[in-house]
Amino acid sequence: MIKFFRKIRQKLIEQSKIRSYFVYAFGEIVLVVIGILIALQINNWNQERISKQENQIILNNLNKEFKENLIELNSSLLKMTTLVESLEKLLLQLRIQENPITETEFDQMLANTFTTPFWAPSSFVLVELKNSGALTKLTDNNLKTLLFKWEREFDKMNTAQKGYNEYASLYIEYLTLFGSVRNLDALDPSVKDLKKSTIAKNDLTMLKDPLFENRVDNFYFLSKALINRYLELKILMTEIINSSKMENQ
Repeated sequence: MIKFFRKIRQKLIEQSKIRSYFVYAFGEIVLVVIGILIALQINNWNQERISKQENQIILNNLNKEFKENLIELNSSLLKMTTLVESLEKLLLQLRIQENPITETEFDQMLANTFTTPFWAPSSFVLVELKNSGALTKLTDNNLKTLLFKWEREFDKMNTAQKGYNEYASLYIEYLTLFGSVRNLDALDPSVKDLKKSTIAKNDLTMLKDPLFENRVDNFYFLSKALINRYLELKILMTEIINSSKMENQ
């Protein structure tokens, strides 16, 4: 093709058809420019296609991670709710000081509170998106806003969880120092062949100890605070899941 154009150009020059040559040269330039523009457009289409594919992969991974974290969160919420209900019953028993319960009943009441469930979500995909700069490539501004909000709310949850862990440790420490952890473990159906202690017990006098009441009360309120943070994050996670799903469609 190039040889063909060269022959035409040479023939025009030889025939001294300067005007025709300039018209031809202009036409050739136009064809070259059009070719370049077409090539650029094709390249832009390819880049856009690649970007869409990358964006889809990001959204799929993000959606999957948040869905899995939400499943774990619902499980932790269920355990936390059971814990709070058990602590409420214990606080009620501490307050009324009537209708004394047996040591066996007290052991069971303590066993129901002798747990520290918490939630540790995966953040691998989100961290990878931030580190690679792919987060800024998301085309949905609402989704980006939700993810930035997630970071702030997650930090608040972590603060609440640290406080919860601290008071959970103090509560367990009290039972370890002044009661019998073994008696509580013996009530756990997953622990086989473990008998109650013969040297320690969870004495009912703990129900009259202000220190014990304070430990239970602090553990209760920090557990409630953590549940509230969990519930707030659950709403936000649902929005992120729905938004990433819609963007992906």
